[in-house]
Amino acid sequence: MVPRVSVYVSARRLQDDELINSLTSLSIKPGTVSFELLESIFLDDTDELMVWNVNQIKELGIDIEIDDFGTGHASIVSLLKLQPRRLKIARQLISPIAGSDQQREVVGSIVQIGRSLGVEVIAEGVETMQQAKILKDLGCDILQGYALSRPMSAYKIMEFLSSRRMRTAS
Repeated sequence: MVPRVSVYVSARRLQDDELINSLTSLSIKPGTVSFELLESIFLDDTDELMVWNVNQIKELGIDIEIDDFGTGHASIVSLLKLQPRRLKIARQLISPIAGSDQQREVVGSIVQIGRSLGVEVIAEGVETMQQAKILKDLGCDILQGYALSRPMSAYKIMEFLSSRRMRTAS
């Protein structure tokens, strides 16, 4: 069984006044679904419906993740208001970390912000094991990218998960 599925959700959908009714009818098991919101979705004080919907989504046990963090205009205040479960650092920030002390410091600062807010931090676009080691040392909770696995079909994912269970059970 796949532990969690992440789904992109648009700003337009977050402003839908029927969203919560639709989700409630699905009987989603808490912790099994995450909604990924692009950092460019700006949650300001003027959009009460969007903020209310996000809070209701969390009440239903659906996690909120901020995707592509570092490429848009999210503020610390927005993060405090939204209180996401996870923060996904954009691949554009991850790509140069092996060759740039400044880039490592920036990513390290984002990890520290996540830690201080009690948010898991995911590094997107990890393409080399060198990047993976640096990100692990910086304290990223989850790494995602080609260095760890290529995209897989649903069948391949099930096959992969089954083989992992066999190894851990032995």
